Amino acid sequence: MNEHVLIAGATGLVGRAAMQHFAQAGYRTTAVSRRRPYDTYGARFIPVDLADEAACAEALSGLTDVTQVVFAALHEEPDLVSGWTDAKHVRRNGEMLRNLIEAVDRASPTLRHVSLLQGPKAYGVHVGPMRIGAREDRDERRDVPNFYWAQEDYLKAKQIGKPWSWTVFRPALVVGMAVGGAMNLNAAIGVYAALLKEKGLPLAYPGGVGAALEATDTELMARAFEWAAKADTAANQTFNLTNGEIFTLRDQWAGIAAALGMEEGPDEPLTFAEELPKEAAAWDTIRAKYGLAAPGLETFIGQSFQFADFAFARGSTAPRGVSAMSSIKIRAAGFNEVLYTEQMFAKWLRRYQADRLLPPL
Repeated sequence: MNEHVLIAGATGLVGRAAMQHFAQAGYRTTAVSRRRPYDTYGARFIPVDLADEAACAEALSGLTDVTQVVFAALHEEPDLVSGWTDAKHVRRNGEMLRNLIEAVDRASPTLRHVSLLQGPKAYGVHVGPMRIGAREDRDERRDVPNFYWAQEDYLKAKQIGKPWSWTVFRPALVVGMAVGGAMNLNAAIGVYAALLKEKGLPLAYPGGVGAALEATDTELMARAFEWAAKADTAANQTFNLTNGEIFTLRDQWAGIAAALGMEEGPDEPLTFAEELPKEAAAWDTIRAKYGLAAPGLETFIGQSFQFADFAFARGSTAPRGVSAMSSIKIRAAGFNEVLYTEQMFAKWLRRYQADRLLPPL
């Protein structure tokens, strides 16, 4: 296999899944990120800060035969939600894509495809109600500051006259596995559950009644990246990409509890970002007791407690929290994979347990 796939953001949910998928599928795979992934799955790893233009150019100059780029790198501000409309956030994420693409385009005349990530914030879910069933090229909120537009506009302009194409993917609530990161709901729930379980308590539901959501499994996403690089129908297109069904976290809670070997508990409202950092010592005790590979709480969770609060708070802010996008366009183009929500959550929680990131059943 002559393809050489470059994964940017290899320590994140999406980047880790893409790295594993392509490396294990036989593609020559190179992964870049500031931190080393806890497992590279046979991929070559290059440490680099994509926000540093000179360092990026130097680190990637030797990659002369890259055929596909999956750009899953992301910078978040310390205050996660308010940072989404911050000018610094927009500028830095735009520069990160530009620095990587300029280096790869210059070094690799073999480049044929770039996959870029966005999400429901393209439709304004982070600032107010979004249209249910939001569609590509109809419902975008370009009036709201967002790094999506800085990246997308740059990529479209750069691609003119080039032999490569691009595909923009807009997943919903991204669910997968990672250590650290800003939006890892599974890790936040897993730590919360482990703390309760160690006390002999059931898994209390921390949010409100729950609003309609969609999710996107990261392994499904990785297969979509592979498809897009080969499908003419994906060239220079934007696609919403979801598992295919609407759900609420409240309705999934019993299944999540079962996957963690727990009973479902009563509703007990909780602010993750305020309460759970206080449990760092208790988490260390759990890590030692079960011989976990997971690091300390701050390193393991990153900003994901903030994200968990955002996700669960949607239940009390409907219709603002209704996050449902149409996925007809990508299915009409030829990518038709789907996944039940309960299967997705159970699969990933088992993976966290198998990799000793969470206590065993």
